[in-house]
Amino acid sequence: MEPREDEIDRLLRRSMAAPIPSLPSDFDQRLMDEVLRSSRQLDRYREILFAGYGLVSVVVSAVLMRGQGLGWGVIAAMIFAPLALIAAARAADRAHR
Repeated sequence: MEPREDEIDRLLRRSMAAPIPSLPSDFDQRLMDEVLRSSRQLDRYREILFAGYGLVSVVVSAVLMRGQGLGWGVIAAMIFAPLALIAAARAADRAHR
């Protein structure tokens, strides 16, 4: 074997001789507790970020459509129609449940 292959072989043999790592018995519960705690803390920021993204995208879309020569009535219809569709789908889903 080449010297480099010999070094890799020794490294692999040492690694294989080491004990198998294991997690504590309550690891899954501790992990779920941490995920839930982090999730609750981020919910407020997630909603703010989502609302900000929605507002910015509506404004940018309106400006771009106006720049293309569309009237404000058409722009409003193109923005509010999908929002109404989403609201109707949510209402239908709630009624179905």
